[in-house]
Formats: sequence, structure tokens, C-alpha cells
Amino acid sequence: MVLKYHPVDHSAAQPTGFKIFVGRVVHSKSLTHLEILPDAAVGVKPDGTIAFVDAQAGTLDDVRARCVAAREAGFHNAATTVLKRSQFLFPGMVDTHLHAPQWPNLALGMEGNLREWVENWTDPMEASYSDTAKARRVYADVVKTTLALGSTTVAYNSSIHADATNVLADAALKAGQRAIVGKLCITTGSTRGNWEEGTEASLAASEKSVKHIRTIDPRGRLVHPCIQPRGGPYCPPDLMKGLGKLRAQHDTYVQAHMCETPSDISRTLEIHPGFDCYSDMYKANGLLTSRSILAHCIHLQPKDIATLAATRAGVAHNPNSNTCLRDGECRVRDLLDAGVKVGLGTDCSAGYMPSITDAMRQASNVSRHLALHAGDERYILGFTELVYLATMGGAAVVDMQDRIGSFEAGKKFDALVVDVEGVISADASLWAEGGEGDGLAMVKKWVFLGDDRTIRKVYVDGTLVGGHDA
Repeated sequence: MVLKYHPVDHSAAQPTGFKIFVGRVVHSKSLTHLEILPDAAVGVKPDGTIAFVDAQAGTLDDVRARCVAAREAGFHNAATTVLKRSQFLFPGMVDTHLHAPQWPNLALGMEGNLREWVENWTDPMEASYSDTAKARRVYADVVKTTLALGSTTVAYNSSIHADATNVLADAALKAGQRAIVGKLCITTGSTRGNWEEGTEASLAASEKSVKHIRTIDPRGRLVHPCIQPRGGPYCPPDLMKGLGKLRAQHDTYVQAHMCETPSDISRTLEIHPGFDCYSDMYKANGLLTSRSILAHCIHLQPKDIATLAATRAGVAHNPNSNTCLRDGECRVRDLLDAGVKVGLGTDCSAGYMPSITDAMRQASNVSRHLALHAGDERYILGFTELVYLATMGGAAVVDMQDRIGSFEAGKKFDALVVDVEGVISADASLWAEGGEGDGLAMVKKWVFLGDDRTIRKVYVDGTLVGGHDA
């Protein structure tokens, strides 16, 4: 039976907290398999858990009848949303690396290299968050904007200030965004007053933030604490060792930078003698687990790659910032072939666009430049791989692959309602043309041509939290 599409329609029945979405559904099943269901139904329970994904929806009466037959209590009175032909349901995207305090620097200072960027732009801006009032103003905007751009989960870097970091966690929880939040740790190698007094002060402030986050979201429904050394050049051995113990004590995530530039590596090995490669230092200090997120990882040794795979640590690939600061080109293909988890990050503000759809575009371009430079076309990332990295890949990097990233029964409903009508072309039917059926052309054109206007609704944990129509 052909589904009759019409504008969003909410059931006249009394609201029960149950929801059914009917229409085109798009999500990744693997790196090579992008599933597009042109006439599907997705049922969501009041707690935000997906109850079913029906690949052949038919009419709303058909869906409700099957729910009753399957004894899916509550769905016969569910609030129903029928998507238009120009719309599709897409998983909420995962930003695996964003510097929240650098938000005011977006699109500024990209003329320099990494070291110049850090000293002239990052350090003075991050140091200014001793002003907690500024943190409240900036972080509310960060969370609101990233949600509007479709990032339902973000791994946030904060500053060295525990109070400001706690403001960031509060902002994410209030807005309903999934977030991993950590206080930055720096006691050496920094400038413009952007450092802490010493190891004891850094560890105490880190623990303060961990305990705050565990207090405001004790079950870890949305916001999760992490331990966050800025990187090897900024945390001497005693601090790194203490951070490893703190991670183990509180069982937290880890966020850190690794192998961003050759000088980053040499400075790390100088400050941490006795190690052959960057990853050995993190591993020896107990900072590499399946919940470790390592940004950049451009200049890796083979041993680094093997260590990442063995520890199940994930890589945040930041193609925009790596290009702007001329850091180099991450060899994503080598990581994937070795079984290393990879997701996409915006790395704002060294990356100028806080959008994961833009990160998909940039990752595509960087992979093609790498293929040109290396003379090896296997480095080119295909479209299905780009979508995977933005959704399921990111979910794996933040160790939530069993909870988010795709539409499967038992997972949480983190989702976007995407609408291509009126964007780029006034005739939405043109978005479906191009020789690729079942909506693939529409999805490709959205990724490469769409903007925030196309994201009509944003759901996290089954709750509407943003979007152009929210």
C-alpha cells in the first residue's frame, strides 16, 4: 500500500508519550551499507527508547493495527508524525571534538600554524573563562547552535576553570543535549596566563567537575564527565599519572589531543622521557580505554595505530581545522583498516564551521587530497563511509554505539527530521533526481548542499529539543 504523505499531523487522541514517525528513514548499517527505507514506521516509547522499526509502514491504520496485534501497549494512541516527500528521518549526528570556550573565535586567526593559533588566539580566549558569567553567556549559545545544526551528541573540551566547566555541563543538560564534558588540564607549556598553579590544583579542579556532573545527572542519561589533559606537552608526568588515577577512580571518559603535528610529538617525548611514541605515554598512565577520545592523530607511527586498536580508544577526525592550520591529512583509511574507531569532529574554533554535515564535506575533500598526494585512491572516503563516520562512527568513538547512531529497537531516539524543500532549488522534486533511486540522491544533495534550514526538528532521547520548526 502506498503511503499518503501530508504535512505533520499529530493524533487527536490523548497524548500518551508514545510517538510514531512514518516516512522515509535513512541510517547507516555499516561503513558500506547506507539503508534507506522509503516507507517505514519508527515507534518511540515515552522514555525515548525505540520500540520498533517497521520497514513497510503502509497506512497509519496499518501501523496501529500491527502495534495492537504485537501488544505494543500505548502505540494505538501514539502521537503520529507523517513526513512529507521532501523529508526524511536521519540519526542525530555526533561531534567528537569541539572546544566550547573558543566559540567567540570562530573564523578568526586561521592564518597561522597550530602553535601561533594556540598562543595568539586560544590561550587568551580560554584564560578569560575565569569569568563564569561569560561562560554562561557563551555556553548557552554553543549548545543551542550545535543542536540546531544537528549535533545531538557533542564531546566538549572546556577550559582550566572548574566553575566554567560546570556551567557547560549545566547548559547541555538544560537544553537536552548528550554531552561529554571535561575540565582542561594545563600546568606547563602554555601562554597568556592559561595554566593552573600545579598538579594538586589541577587534579582537585578536575575532580570537582567530575563530581558536579555526576550530581546533576547521576544516571548518566545525557551528560558524562571526562578527564582531559590538553596533551603531552602541557601535562608533565606527575600530572598525567594523577589524571590516570582519577580516571580509574571515577570511571570516566578521557579526551585529549594526540599526534597533531610533528613538533607536538617531539615536545611530548621530551617532557615524557622513556617512551617511543605518543600513545605509549597515554597507555602507561591508564588513559587509553574504549571511552578515550583522541583528537587529530595525523602523524601516527604504526605502533600508535596498533595501540589504539588494542585499547579500543577512538579518533576524532577534524578535517576542517587540520586544513586551516595546515597540520596535515589524517589517514582515516589506515585507521579503519586497522580496526580503529573513527568519528568526525568540528574542532571549533580552529575549524570554522560547527556543523557535522560540513565535517562530512571536509572529510571527503581531505581524503581526495590525500589520495592525490599519496598516489593511492584507496584513501578516498565514499559517501556511505562519510555518513557512517558522522553517526555510527561517532557513536562508537564516544562508546555509545549500543545506544545511539542508528534506528534500531532498544536504542535511544536521537533523530533529525530533514526537509530539503525550498533549499537550493524551489522544486523539491529535483532533489530526488540524478539517477539514484530510493532517496539516495536526496540524501547526497542534503549532505553537500544543505544548511541549518533543512533541519526542521531535532530529537534527543525522544524529546524535541531543537530545529527550525521547534
